[in-house]
Amino acid sequence: MVQAPGRVTNSTQGSSEQASTRRRIFMAAIGGLIAAFGLDLFLVPSGMIAGGMTGISALASHVTGLHTGMFLFALNMPLLFIAYRHSDREKALIATIGLLSFSICSVLFFPLPALIDSTIGSAAIGGIFVGVGIGIGLRYGIVLDSLQLPKIPQPLSHLLSRLKPSHIPIIINLVVLTLAGLILGWEGAMYSAIACLMALEAGRIITSRLPLKREVQVHSVSGREIRHSVKAIMGYEPRHTKPNDEASAERATDDSGPEPIVYQVHVLEMPRFKSIIKSLDPEARITTIQK
Repeated sequence: MVQAPGRVTNSTQGSSEQASTRRRIFMAAIGGLIAAFGLDLFLVPSGMIAGGMTGISALASHVTGLHTGMFLFALNMPLLFIAYRHSDREKALIATIGLLSFSICSVLFFPLPALIDSTIGSAAIGGIFVGVGIGIGLRYGIVLDSLQLPKIPQPLSHLLSRLKPSHIPIIINLVVLTLAGLILGWEGAMYSAIACLMALEAGRIITSRLPLKREVQVHSVSGREIRHSVKAIMGYEPRHTKPNDEASAERATDDSGPEPIVYQVHVLEMPRFKSIIKSLDPEARITTIQK
């Protein structure tokens, strides 16, 4: 009888982890589909490319006449292997699924003509779709373009150069656009630069501008168990509130019982976080702090 709650807790936590994994796999496939839609239905048919490994793959497709998706997979996989070599298998598997979705959709879209005749429109719309697709992947911790990372992992940065990681994407994109000018013509390179800027801006908005985390207070008598389980399952540490924080002091004096535990929780992991808390203490009170 004493172990029954533990079994229920483990079952709930296992279900939450499986749901989170399925959601990440689904969004990996969606991100790959959106990026391939912009690349092969707007940019490639109009003689344009984007930046990063996606642009290199598009250039290789222009030169050889082969599917862009073939180069996307072949060129990204070695770098992804380096980036995820020290990660768990689940993260590497989901990253591979996202890249497969990007590559397969690109192969399927490859024979189709451009959806619009406007060159500038194709550059802008195609760049936005590519950036949104890659940005969706990054929001879920999935890399669809191994050279478009906000911060390139240390092993990958050493492989590319000895420069600071923040400089590497800029240099790579400049090199890719220069090659585009030599291969596709400088007019195509100019529109490719527009597409690249649109992709970078769209990806930046998706990954940075949107509020991805919320501050959450947990009021519970099972504080020790909650700290241990949230750390073990989600890797979250409670945020240490400052003693001179007047807002925190007011909340602490207004609420009876133990001091609340404060976390910074990703919005996409909020259901999983709440499920873990409620499985440990059904009477726990969870408050999202609006800023």
